[in-house]
Amino acid sequence: MKQQIENLQANIGKLMQAHLTTSDFDTVTILSPLLARVQELQKRNADIEREVAEIESTLKATKGKSHSQKVAELVPQLTSAYENGNETERGRPQTLKIRIDWKANKHNKEVEEICENTAAASMAVFVGRVIQELGHDALPKLERVRINRGPLISKTPTKDFVNQAQGKLYGHKKIGGSDYYILTHSQTSQKVEDLNRICRVLGFTSGSVQIDQVNRHAWLDDLAT
Repeated sequence: MKQQIENLQANIGKLMQAHLTTSDFDTVTILSPLLARVQELQKRNADIEREVAEIESTLKATKGKSHSQKVAELVPQLTSAYENGNETERGRPQTLKIRIDWKANKHNKEVEEICENTAAASMAVFVGRVIQELGHDALPKLERVRINRGPLISKTPTKDFVNQAQGKLYGHKKIGGSDYYILTHSQTSQKVEDLNRICRVLGFTSGSVQIDQVNRHAWLDDLAT
């Protein structure tokens, strides 16, 4: 599986580089979400390999143990990670839950909650809703928001969201209802900081937008109930 993922990443990278060379930016934009998906698969595969190795090591250590208590003593960290839901130990995928109090910002709308299946998707949907409610006058303000990789939003991701050292595009998402894309190549915690910064730039009332990191599996369970 690891080799298959690496081959996919290499093939997509070569295709994107070839289209960048010919300035075929439209095709590069179409291919970039595939690269982001492969990179996500790569991370998930690494998490799986790590957990499999932990389980194999634990099973090997239990050989010759005759009492369940002695066996349990060998795996306190492994079992506590699952019982307590430790994100760092388990490497659980996360998303964002964003709660917007529109009335606190003088908009006659009910409280709205956004929680997509990925943090990147939640981020893009939130910014799309903000533009929808505040109007396209919000876009010039958002264009001035910059992070260490450059602008946070752009109409030309193939120009502004490129890793110059590797010649590859950073992860990004289309913002619904606009011609813009938002840079999503960051840790979930960084996305929270970026969205809070957007709220400050646009003048949202302090505390009217709550942004929380949540476990993606728990989010799916909530939908099922």
